[in-house]
Parts: sequence; C-alpha cells; structure tokens
Amino acid sequence: MPGLREECTGGSQRLLAVLRYGPRMTPSVRDMRRVVAVTLVLMLSLVGVPAVAATDPAPAPVAQAKAEPALKWKKCQGGNLEGADCAFLRVPRDWARPSAGSYRIAVARIRAEVAPTRGVLMFNPGGPGGAGLDAVRFVQRGLPKEVRDSFDVVTFDPRGVGSSQPAFTPCRTPNPKPPLTGAVDWEAVTTQYMDAMSEALQECLQANEADAGYVGTWQVIRDMDSLRRALGVEKISFWGMSYGTTVGRAYAQQFPQHLRALVLDGTITPTPSVGDYAREHIWDDATAIQTMLGAFGAKSKRAYRTVMNFLERQTISTQDGGTLDRWSVSSYLVNNAAYQQKWDEAKELLHVLYESIRNARAVSRDAAQRIASSAATTRSEGGSNPAFHFVNCSDMHDRPSARVVAGAAEQAAKVGGTALGMPSLGEGGQCAGLPPLGMSVPPLTGTLRLPTPPVIVNAVGDNRTPWLGARETANGFTGSSMVTYAGTQHVTYGGPSACVDAAVTPYLLYRTLPPRSVACPLVYP
Repeated sequence: MPGLREECTGGSQRLLAVLRYGPRMTPSVRDMRRVVAVTLVLMLSLVGVPAVAATDPAPAPVAQAKAEPALKWKKCQGGNLEGADCAFLRVPRDWARPSAGSYRIAVARIRAEVAPTRGVLMFNPGGPGGAGLDAVRFVQRGLPKEVRDSFDVVTFDPRGVGSSQPAFTPCRTPNPKPPLTGAVDWEAVTTQYMDAMSEALQECLQANEADAGYVGTWQVIRDMDSLRRALGVEKISFWGMSYGTTVGRAYAQQFPQHLRALVLDGTITPTPSVGDYAREHIWDDATAIQTMLGAFGAKSKRAYRTVMNFLERQTISTQDGGTLDRWSVSSYLVNNAAYQQKWDEAKELLHVLYESIRNARAVSRDAAQRIASSAATTRSEGGSNPAFHFVNCSDMHDRPSARVVAGAAEQAAKVGGTALGMPSLGEGGQCAGLPPLGMSVPPLTGTLRLPTPPVIVNAVGDNRTPWLGARETANGFTGSSMVTYAGTQHVTYGGPSACVDAAVTPYLLYRTLPPRSVACPLVYP
C-alpha cells in the first residue's frame, strides 16, 4: 500500500527484539544488599495501600466528532506486514479545533485466525516513538493461539511516527561529556549537557514548529477512539506496553465506557513528570543490575565489582585500537539487564572484560563493538527521535533545573557506582529548552472505576518502568489486579514467565480477573 512500510529496517528489528525480550556499578556487597532490601521493603509496604479518592482536572473541551467513514483496507506491502491489512485513518490535526487541518494515521490489522469472537485487541508498543506497524506481526505471533483465534489484532503508527503524519525533521541531540575516569563534578557535567541539549532541542522545535505541539498523548487517545469508531466496534481490549501504558491509562480516563479489557504492561506512573523520571534512576538501575547478577551467581558478582572498580581508574584497551570506559560498559549492562534474553550475552561479556583485566590483554573487536553499540541512557530506544521529545514534552510540563537533575545523578552514583549517575541526565534533560507543548494528559491522582478493572503487570527489577510506579497505577483503579514478576523483564506478557501469561491470557479471553496480587517467580531465560 503506498506510503506504508516497504520493509522492516534494522532499527525496527532492534525495536521488536527490545519489545519482546530485551533496555542501568556498585559499592560493597553489604551496601548493595541494603539498597535492594530497602527497595523491596518500600515495595511491599505499598501493596496494601488504598487509593485516595480525588477528582481529576477536567480535560479541555473537544468538538463532537462525526461518524467515522469505513476504513479502506488493502493488503500490506512488505515482509514485516505479511498477512496484515493496512489502511489510513484521517483525523483532525488538533482535536480541540477539528477545522484546523488533518493528519493521516497508518493502521494495520491481522484478522482473528478463527473468528473475532471477542472483538478487537489493540496495542501500543511504547516509546514514545514506537511504530505499531513495525511490531504488529511480531506481537501477533507472540500471542497465545487462543488469543490469536479470538481477536482481530489492530495497531497504528501514532502521530509523527512511522508512516503516520506529520513527518518530522530529525533532531540532532548531544551526549553528556563526563570524564572517562576519576571524580565527576555532576553539577558541571549536567549544566554543560543541558545547555547543549537546550540549544539542540530549540533548533529541532524551530524546524518542526508547525506540528510539534499536536502529537502528545492527549491527541493520540482521541485518534484511538476515532479508530475504534471506524472499526465499527463499541469496545476494544487494549494492551499497552511501556509508554503504551500511558496511552492506555489516559484512554481509560477519557473513554472508560469503550474499554472491554485493559492490560498495562511495563507500567509508567500515573503521575509522570520529567523530574521524577530523573529521580527514578537513583534506585532502579542498581536494582536491575543486582537482580541480574544475583541470578548469575558469586563469580559474576566478583567480576562486576572488579571491572567497575578498574574502570574508575583507567580504561580497557580493545584490539582495534580503541578503549572501553565506565560509561559504555555500564550503559551496556543497564540495557541488557532490562531484557532477560540478553542476560547470557551480558554474562559472557562481563567475564570477557574480567579476564582482559586479569591477564592485561586487549578486548576483542567483536566484544568491544557489541558493548559500544548498546549505549542507551533514556527510556526510549533512540532519544533523538523528534516524537520522543515532542510527545513527552507535551505530556509533562515540568522542566527540572540542571541542579535538580545533577542531584539525582549524584545520588544514583552513590547508590550504584559512579557510572550509574548517567541515566538521570538522559531522562532529566529530555525537554531542556522546550516550552510546554500541546495539552498535557491529566494525571490519575484519584481512583477510577472501569466496567472491567485492569490488570497491571511489572517486573520488580524493571529499570525502564520501576515497580513502584506500576503499584501506584494499580492503586488508581478500583478492583485492579497487580501481577509482579520477580525479574527485570521490561514488558512481561508473552516473555519468560508462564506465570504471568497464565494470569493475563484468561483475563483477555474471558475478563477473568486474577487475584488482586499475583507474585511470579524469576525464570532464568
């Protein structure tokens, strides 16, 4: 179909692997155990905390939309979309002013393998910036057969992403420049980085000014409901992954009567802010790495301590004449900790680094390239994607100062080792220099009752969407079920845990809620 994906790019293949399996150094073992113990105590203390009723702010008025025209389905083009039907949906550029132009949204559907006895299962793969069409076949194949038999699986590329309009001019954003070894002046490094990020994002905004304010979640959930109407269904079931949980939560706030079932998987806090995203990294990366190392055993824990302590003083040479430093190695481990299919590779390369230090020899080119290519400092798989910045900076209107972000980075460095201060900069600086864009989604500050309560899923060691934010989300929905996986996997349904799948699948099929609190053990991949 003209305008839709002709092939699955290398970037989208990486996205699909991340969605399915898998993206944060440490003081003494005793101190780290204390960190993890305190974190777990805080988690358990919140399990039974009742939500406090409150009234959400009233959203801005939206003009009543007319009945949606039928979608004109055609066979999708490209191997990644084999077996799917594609269409375009026309939506207002601004739902608050429907006469101010329109955007074209790319949609894909895979029909139920038997009959859609339970209607439409819609999903959002996360990001912001994740393209639904890149993930549709991968997600559909990963679902249990009985789910594939029962639902039409439907997704779309959100505004500014993939084949949907608007088309953005790419952003060119800087990386922080901390010293390779030795002490770090976090306030100086953060100030320099946020000044450079501010300049870059202002240039990006200027290049995309006509559309930057119209791609936030406030607009996206209205596109979703327009798609529901165009599909001719009264209710949808929705599976939100990572940022997709913000989409699902916001849709539930605005259109609760149109949800048959709601699964929020890898769940973002219902009261998100840029400052809180930066502060989450004080604990979450250290927890993820220690959970992974705990599964590896004592030898890997020793290797980790040796490698990170060595990198505080000097870099590791590579056979191609380069070096590996604490920032690249830590970023690699942070990334791999969150996706359990990557654990074995992380264990292997950790011991490669350990042996290179013990024997004073250079690291192989292959190992060095795998580590260097995995660097990631934000929740997004590519923070320079304009949609990532414009969506988050529409949804969250706070702009933390360099001092606040530096404070979070410094605390994270004290908790887990110097290099674990870095992720706070990526999160805290993602909107530097940008004004509040578009309309923000009201946070869920009270309780919301849905016709069928949702299921909230999260790993206790997830460093992309920390468990406490998921627990807060569960508290915000009357009668919700919380499924906790004792690993690190970010987005867990269809992943390593049969226990998680056993809780979610009957809910999707029959709206049978699992117990209010389900604890699933760690499964080593």
